[in-house]
Amino acid sequence: MLQQILQSYSSDVLPSEVVTLYNQHQKYKTHPTLAQITEILGKLVSTFETFHVVVDALDECAESEEDALRFISAISSLGSSVKVLCTSRSSSVFDAYFSTASKIEISAQQADITTFITACLQDQVRLSKHVVKDASLKEDIIGAIIQESQGMFLLAKLHVESLSRKISRKDVRLALKTLPSTLDATYSDALERIYSQDSESAELAELILFWVVSAKRSLTVQDLQHLYATRELSDGDSLDEDDIPDGDILTGVCSGLIIVDEESQLVRLVHYTAQQYFENCHHTRLLEAKMSLANISLTYLTLSNFSSGFCTTDEAMSLRLKQFPFLLYASKYWGSDLAELDCTDIGPRIEKFSSEAAAVEAVNQAWSLKTRKFQHTNWSQEFPRHVPVLVLISAFCLPEVLQYLVSKGHKINARGSDGETALIRSAGFGHVENVQALLRLGAEVDAQDHMDETALQRAARVGNETIAKILLEKGADVNMKAASDLTALMSAVSSGNLEVVKTLVEAGADFKAETVWGDSALSIATRSGQEGIASFLFDQGAILPKGPAGRRASIIASRKGLHQLVRKLTANYDAVADKPLERQSSRLMEGLADIQETEQVASDTKTEETIPEQTRTDSRTEFLDDMEEIGYNIGFHKRYDLLQQLGKGHYAEVYLCANRVTGVRYAVKVRIFVSQASEKQRSAELFREAKMMRFLQRDPHPNILRFVDLFAEHSFEKTYLIMELVPDGELFNYIVLNTRLSEDESRKVFLQLFSALEFLHDQGCIHRDIKPENILLADKENLVIKISDFGLAKIIGHGTEKWEWVTTLCGTPSYVAPEILATDSKRKYGFPVDIWSSGVVLYICLCGFPPFSDELYSKEFPFTLTQQIKTGRFDYPSPYWDPVGDPALDLIDSMLVVDMEKRFTVRQCLEHPWMREAVPQILAEPIRTESPEPMEEGEERRNAPFQKRSLISDLNK
Repeated sequence: MLQQILQSYSSDVLPSEVVTLYNQHQKYKTHPTLAQITEILGKLVSTFETFHVVVDALDECAESEEDALRFISAISSLGSSVKVLCTSRSSSVFDAYFSTASKIEISAQQADITTFITACLQDQVRLSKHVVKDASLKEDIIGAIIQESQGMFLLAKLHVESLSRKISRKDVRLALKTLPSTLDATYSDALERIYSQDSESAELAELILFWVVSAKRSLTVQDLQHLYATRELSDGDSLDEDDIPDGDILTGVCSGLIIVDEESQLVRLVHYTAQQYFENCHHTRLLEAKMSLANISLTYLTLSNFSSGFCTTDEAMSLRLKQFPFLLYASKYWGSDLAELDCTDIGPRIEKFSSEAAAVEAVNQAWSLKTRKFQHTNWSQEFPRHVPVLVLISAFCLPEVLQYLVSKGHKINARGSDGETALIRSAGFGHVENVQALLRLGAEVDAQDHMDETALQRAARVGNETIAKILLEKGADVNMKAASDLTALMSAVSSGNLEVVKTLVEAGADFKAETVWGDSALSIATRSGQEGIASFLFDQGAILPKGPAGRRASIIASRKGLHQLVRKLTANYDAVADKPLERQSSRLMEGLADIQETEQVASDTKTEETIPEQTRTDSRTEFLDDMEEIGYNIGFHKRYDLLQQLGKGHYAEVYLCANRVTGVRYAVKVRIFVSQASEKQRSAELFREAKMMRFLQRDPHPNILRFVDLFAEHSFEKTYLIMELVPDGELFNYIVLNTRLSEDESRKVFLQLFSALEFLHDQGCIHRDIKPENILLADKENLVIKISDFGLAKIIGHGTEKWEWVTTLCGTPSYVAPEILATDSKRKYGFPVDIWSSGVVLYICLCGFPPFSDELYSKEFPFTLTQQIKTGRFDYPSPYWDPVGDPALDLIDSMLVVDMEKRFTVRQCLEHPWMREAVPQILAEPIRTESPEPMEEGEERRNAPFQKRSLISDLNK
């Protein structure tokens, strides 16, 4: 939309906001955020009295109806001048959303089709010549097509296509008498036109068309180019640039039955009814196309271009995918259709492929890639190593191929770095025939992967009853325990499949088994609100655990409204509640000594201070309720190796860790419960940080530290927050090492910092602890930064327009804003505190010491740190600031403004002349600053007199 608006401007009068944004990102090869683009779009839209947006085929514009409606909401929020018109097929979701909007039923009127046909005729060279010579022919064509098109533009278009090759006007009139009247007949007619081309074009068109129809996902033009180029190659050949055909040639022979999206280059059929036609009427040809896709995919995977093996860096993998775009499809789908095809010759080909270890590793890496949106560090390295071919092909249902490979000496229980066997993977993918074949061949039924999960537990987790029964019949241990003592029954409960639960119970699953944190199958079912499964387990004799996990399950179920289930599972207190409270005499009661002994043992847990067990339980239960909200995993030490310590803070320790399967390294923040007082504070901080980082990961920003995972340890004494590893340390240490940053270096850092802060604020998030220690360097050579430590972060609204005041006293002393230091009754603040803290950081970057410090206190300057901050007392002392230009000082002045309502916003900071690398008087359109004391044109900076200050680098030697 922004592009469409800007195309109406001439290049020399583009809006200043657009030029500014472009220049900011052009220098450092960064991309504007969605929030930045939306803001500029909103400003441009506001210049129109009425701004019309037409969204055609809303039902086809997104992966889900909910995504489509979010898009419409975003457009509508651009301003009151926006008027939106949408077209769509009928949908109950859309009907509810547009319930108050004006609606009209759209059907093709005769006049509409007439206009459409007229336009189509102009695009057809032969037909337009016929019509020019005989004007009555145009009316005949329009009349005949209207009669047979049934009000469908698609049919009208295909009918015009069918007339486009007629040699004479007589041929056209004869064809008008036999126009097909149904879609299937029209598609058949279009297919006949394809076969009427020269033999080479007809053969090419058939290949392209049926590849598009039978592919497991939409193919791109580049996919088709590489498919066609590989079809004549043999295993082990090399694919060269000269082999690649022109994309327009490939798609141009299909006579209007396919269309190409210009932006994405995705190739699809002209209409979804065409897919139905080919599936119903050309089944044999589709099977041939599927076999062709499978064979070419296998050839592609064995190209000598991949003989170097897997890519060891993200950059190398990006280049490989760019040069060989069909690799992803070939890796993920080569075996998808072989189960329904005659694949007797596939086994020997795969056996030959398996002998090329480098090719196997390359395919395994590509198969493991989770998405095309590769953004985070090491996205290409998160895959298991040394995966055997037998395991690799178990992702597809190919029992005969598995049997063939085993007969050729492949070890049936072989596994890669993730410990997954062919049987475990087959069970996870639901391939019944694979499981049966592998068990017949002697596969170890209770083999465990790196998380100690068996094939039975995997089948239970995905809710596959058939495979669970097969494994149990072959002697699978129904009570075998995975990481943290999870059982197959618990996994089945998590899948929500009651039939699998019944199967396991009939096989003797242990009701009483508990995880290391005290959950049972019944408590998991209760907590997750699965009333049917919970009732079944209860009827079979299961009871809720007596510890915190059982109580927590009943509480959460009650919150979900499952009161009848909770009453069924817990003790009946009605009789006790209805009876008056009676005084009890002090006397010994049988069993009291045992209770005291039990409580004494429970209270012997080592802590820094003595905490009553009930208090500890309540605190931990409260923490677990919070954790339940954001989700966590178990078995950290099964998945990761904990390496050397990277840092230590007040509430946590940061270590280097490595994924035991992929070898990829991350940073992990380990937090330990110590005492009741600190426990609540640490729980809240960890919960807030994990929740915030997971929230921000929905739409990742390149300058915000990436959340990877969250784990909880036995008894929840430890939690592990796993984040991407930023290798070059803190900005703080970089300043210490270099004394100070140059203006260019600082500008580069702050372009990224402001971009990240704008993203945070647009998400309604306030950081509250911006400081050099929380700004990490991902690449110190290029000064690529990432904001970290979201322990104090908080959601205070939805965007920067409407937000709630915050009153908590928190932050780092030298970096907090004045409003945070106000008395309790007057304290209220919001997004501007991040600008103040950033201003302090910018000051430090440019000179090497902070603007506010207890060190400055003296008889001549009798102001404490708090007083300095609250009154905004700071200077730019010589000689430290002599090399720094005035625009930089003006930006700092605009950020360190005591009155937060006059303080710059992130957007104003980004638009400041210093960020644009220009002084105000030479700007084409000067930015109007809201600094309380803006510099006047020609005004000289008034530096403070010479004053000796302690540099951060000196203090940290």
